[in-house]
Parts: sequence; structure tokens; C-alpha cells
Amino acid sequence: MSVSRRSVLKLAGGAGLALAAVPALTGCSATSELNPGELVSKAKLPAPFTVPLPFPTPTKPVATDAGRDRYTMALKAAEVEILPGYRTRIWGYEGTFPGPCLEARSGVPMVVSQTNQLTVPVVTHLHGGLTPPSDDGFPTDLVYPASLADMADPAKAAAMPGMPGMPAMNDPLAHTSAVERTYTFPMRQRAATLWYHDYRMDFTGAQVWKGLFGLCVVRDDEEAKLPLPHGERELPLLITDRAFDADGQLAYPSHDPTLLGKAGMAKSIMGGATGDDPCQRRAAAVRRGRGGAVSAAVRQRLQRPTL
Repeated sequence: MSVSRRSVLKLAGGAGLALAAVPALTGCSATSELNPGELVSKAKLPAPFTVPLPFPTPTKPVATDAGRDRYTMALKAAEVEILPGYRTRIWGYEGTFPGPCLEARSGVPMVVSQTNQLTVPVVTHLHGGLTPPSDDGFPTDLVYPASLADMADPAKAAAMPGMPGMPAMNDPLAHTSAVERTYTFPMRQRAATLWYHDYRMDFTGAQVWKGLFGLCVVRDDEEAKLPLPHGERELPLLITDRAFDADGQLAYPSHDPTLLGKAGMAKSIMGGATGDDPCQRRAAAVRRGRGGAVSAAVRQRLQRPTL
């Protein structure tokens, strides 16, 4: 089955698939022993074809020196408009949803310095990147906020009383830090579309849901020689599922909304969930995975050749 670019964009618009604003929750397959629950938005959703589909603009590096592109990012809370008429509280790289779009060049290292201005630990992973362990953003390589800075010192952390939600695991190889961390991504890889995201142990899903993710496009000479759309005709798409409460806030049934207490979510959706999409409710087959996965219903719709 062949699908034209125009068909894909028409389908995206018809489904109300604004960039990173699809109101649905990813889940697991219909063969799971757990039946899918339901997580439906209570906010007023836009009618199809009424919200322009936004496309990410590559962020320029703050500096290029010694053959490296350098970027800086602050991970912080912000209010943004995802649904028309609502201001939604998010956690974002540079306070945006999604985070800045990075454009890397194969063979040119990318150095990303980040500051954690949130209230919870974070760690960034470049999904699909060929990155050495020291900079790969392992789930226990946490960057603690200023309010928990002492947790970055193993000796001080061991002497502190138990803190609900703080990592109880003892990882002697963890590379922890307080407030700031710099990642170096070698980018010794072919052209590809990647994404980066928070990877905190036990809280990845909830923190990505809040907005800690972004796009990274890798370019190389081989790609440049191909007859592919470029410039204004190249349209990067980043699709993700979300649900919203009556106030337009991101609805995620965490055991502890502060993400500093008990990890996990409501049992009712541990087997996945259907969301706002009528097609999704009919299909009832959804895929469970990391924050970047999309529902089977969304994939199904994007695969249709015509409306």
C-alpha cells in the first residue's frame, strides 16, 4: 500500500493530530491479560481541521567550536497552549512542548549542557543515538534539582533519612550530579530521525507525559544526495498521545502527582487505555512502550491511503 505525503498530512489534520497533542493514551495489545482501561479528555477538544499543524524549527547551536556544536537547555515548568483556549502546565526542555528540535551533522559531536530547574530528578537519553555509556543517560544517572542537591553525593544521600520516591536502588556505577550536567553525543552515525527524552528510573512515562521530550534530526552527505523533500517541503512530524482534564491540564493517573512519592499509575490503565479517538475505541488494540509510542489506532489511520 502506497501512501502519499499529502494523504498523511490530510489524515493528521483530519484526526486532530496537532504536533505532540494527540489526546489518547498508549497501551498494550489486545492479547494482554489485563483489559485496557479508559482515559478520556474532559476538556473541550478542537474540531478536526481547525488547528494548524505546527512543525518544529531546528534550534541553532549557541556556539560551534573545536568541531563541535554546543547547545544549552533549561528543564523547567511552563504554561503553554496545546488545546485552543487552555493554558496547560508542562515540564519541558526550555519550557516548550515538545522541546527544541536539534539538527545534528553526522560526525560532528553535539555537546548539550542542561540545567535542572524542576522539582524532581531528571536524566536525558538520546533515543536511537550511538552514544557511549558515560553520556547515554542511564535511568540512575540522575541530575538532582537544587532542592535535592545533596542526593547527588552518595555519602550525604546515605546519611539522609528515607525520602519517598527517591531511588532506593544502590547503583555504584551511577553518574549523578546536582542541578547541571553536560552530555556529549559523538553523532558517529548515519542520517536518522531520533528523539530525546527524560529517562528517570520508575518515572520515565510520567515525566515524558508532562513534556520532557524533543526531536533530533541527524543529517549526512548520503541523505543530501537523495531526491528527498528539503527546505520548506520537509515536514518533520512528532506524534504523541495525551489526555486532558476539564481545566486543560495533562491527565496522567500517577500514584503521586508530585512524582516525588510512590512510583506507578492507577491499576485501571496498567493494561493500556483507550482515549478520545473513536477509531481507537473501536480498535481497542493499543501499543504499550516508552513515551514516544503512539496508539495502534493512530498508526492505523496514518496507514490509510485515502480519506
